Amino acid sequence: MGTIAVPGWTSPGSPRSLVAPRARPRLGEIAVGALGLGLLALLMCARHVSHGGLYYDDWGVLALGRFPPAGGLLHGLWLDYGQRPGQVVYYAALDETLGLRTAGRLALAAVMVVAQATCLYALLRYLGLAARHAGAIAALSLTFPFSDSVWLWGVLSLTSLAIVAALLGVILALRALESSGRRALALHAASLSLYVVSILSYEIFAVAGCLAGLLYTRVVGFRRARARWALDIVTIVLTLILARAVLPIDVATPSRTQSPAGMAAHATLIARLGTRLAGAAALPFGGVSPWAGVALLAAVLLAAAVLSRRLPGRDPVRADLRRWLAIAGAGALVAAAAWSVYVPAPDHYAPTATGTVNRVNAAAAIGIAILVYACLVLLAHVVVRLLRLPGAAVGVGAVLAAVALCAAYVDRTAADARAWDAAGADQRRLLADLHAALPPRLPPTATVYVFDAPQTVGPGIPVLDTTLDLTSAVRISYSAPGPIGVPIAAAGIVTCGPRGSLADSVSGTYGRSYLVDAGARRAVRMTGRAACVAGGGRAGTGAPRPS
Repeated sequence: MGTIAVPGWTSPGSPRSLVAPRARPRLGEIAVGALGLGLLALLMCARHVSHGGLYYDDWGVLALGRFPPAGGLLHGLWLDYGQRPGQVVYYAALDETLGLRTAGRLALAAVMVVAQATCLYALLRYLGLAARHAGAIAALSLTFPFSDSVWLWGVLSLTSLAIVAALLGVILALRALESSGRRALALHAASLSLYVVSILSYEIFAVAGCLAGLLYTRVVGFRRARARWALDIVTIVLTLILARAVLPIDVATPSRTQSPAGMAAHATLIARLGTRLAGAAALPFGGVSPWAGVALLAAVLLAAAVLSRRLPGRDPVRADLRRWLAIAGAGALVAAAAWSVYVPAPDHYAPTATGTVNRVNAAAAIGIAILVYACLVLLAHVVVRLLRLPGAAVGVGAVLAAVALCAAYVDRTAADARAWDAAGADQRRLLADLHAALPPRLPPTATVYVFDAPQTVGPGIPVLDTTLDLTSAVRISYSAPGPIGVPIAAAGIVTCGPRGSLADSVSGTYGRSYLVDAGARRAVRMTGRAACVAGGGRAGTGAPRPS
């Protein structure tokens, strides 16, 4: 059975290199793997591509493209996302090529997760994993339901792009270490460039990139790998320093670092929620506690470790068990490295199963997929040994179990997609309600307070629930750069001052402010304080500054 070779477990007579030349995948094989993963993605993503919508940052970036500041779109994006130059360039390219075409943006996000899974497959094959195992892990990472916002939310295709760049960088680094002369230098340069591009687009690879030297060491030995490993770390650290210290602090991704005590508490939270998520990935079924999945994973790992100790030293099953135990550990390490990037950030960034925040699991999904599949192989080994089945049943059993798990992932992802589609439909309905209630043309600096409208669907899936999102959507919908949209819980939240209205810290000027009951499709133009109070606002003594 093909496996990833790990330190200390080379077969007698095998070269020190992790992979024999014959194990390297050919382009034709990778193309076939990409086709299979693409078909799986088509099954998973097609309905959302045609029924999904725009969410959160989608609206703000699109509004910036429609109504750019004086310096142009790139200047506006630089002010918002300047610490991630790759993000600036990517968003500008999206606006130029796709504009308001929602289906195109969602289709691109689906293509990007296929590209990510394909690169993972290629890397695993390059490391010596058998095609069936590499394909199973790639499919599990593709369908992983606890990071599905990366394709359900169009703007997050950037995250997949950053991971693709990182995976390609690792593959090229391994090739460079096994090459010499100008070819090696060119491959090293390309690899390091991809690392920089990945981190300057989305720094999710930063910690994992510093650990890539573990693979280098196994391929060519520490003596030869140490220089490249050190260069990786220096390059990654300098890139992060450049982004945080040299580039201007931007609006969308400001540098807010917790105190040491806060980071310690956040790390503990991430560890607990990450462990819980791994359990949910092992048993992704409704009504089953994630901690039952954690217990299952722990039991499988313990049983496999005990069995490997009891088998004779020359038993090939013993070596295979230890390889897969090491692979499971590698998967856990990848997940931990991916999550550790968020430790300095606010506690909001922690592993979660649903909504927009599950984007923090984008890279960790690779590690969890490796961990869970390794446990499937170990479980198959234990069962085969207990039932005295033929050894060939191990590979077949593991792949069949992976297929069943992948089906469960797709089913759970389908439920998530329906919620995101419902949020998209609610957004379109809300904009239609506004057009039905408001005049065809709004005053250039109109302020629109909207209540009785859905703000989320399920946990964490937005429906224009912030002033930035609603403002951007209203401006795009009315083709006007000035109106401000403010989502509020109820009409009574609006304060009617002597000279204008105020709600959610946003002031409006009488004569240019509206209070909209979206559910009833009814709007009141607040021409003065009396009209504001009559429309449902509450009298106030303050004098808000006109917007």
